[in-house]
Amino acid sequence: MMERMDYLFGTAILVGFFLVGSLLHRVGVPIPGGVLGMLLFYLALSSRLLKPAWVERASTLLLRHMVLLFVPLTVGLMDMGKLLSRQWLAIAASLLISFLAVLLTTGLLGRWLLPAEPDAPAPQTGKAAQGAGR
Repeated sequence: MMERMDYLFGTAILVGFFLVGSLLHRVGVPIPGGVLGMLLFYLALSSRLLKPAWVERASTLLLRHMVLLFVPLTVGLMDMGKLLSRQWLAIAASLLISFLAVLLTTGLLGRWLLPAEPDAPAPQTGKAAQGAGR
């Protein structure tokens, strides 16, 4: 019984953050409601107003069954077949451009933020290498 309450409590917290984000978006904040809710959720976790243990079971359950959450999206795409067949070139171009933008941004940020690896010592040649082998 207590385990079910943990799931319900965690799910209520997650849905609550989503609803608050959606409400803020409707009020006029120009960021999608789901993203706002996620940002608020992150801020609550970072400031320790929210304990991770409160949402751990519910989030694990949702992540474990995430594939099922994509079924309505897939069915909706199948229903839009005519539109997709007319707009395939624009969709493919936007997917390619966004993929390249994310790839380049991630690579450049990684190069900028991660420390450089130290240079490896140069291989020894000549007499020094022969003396080291003895």
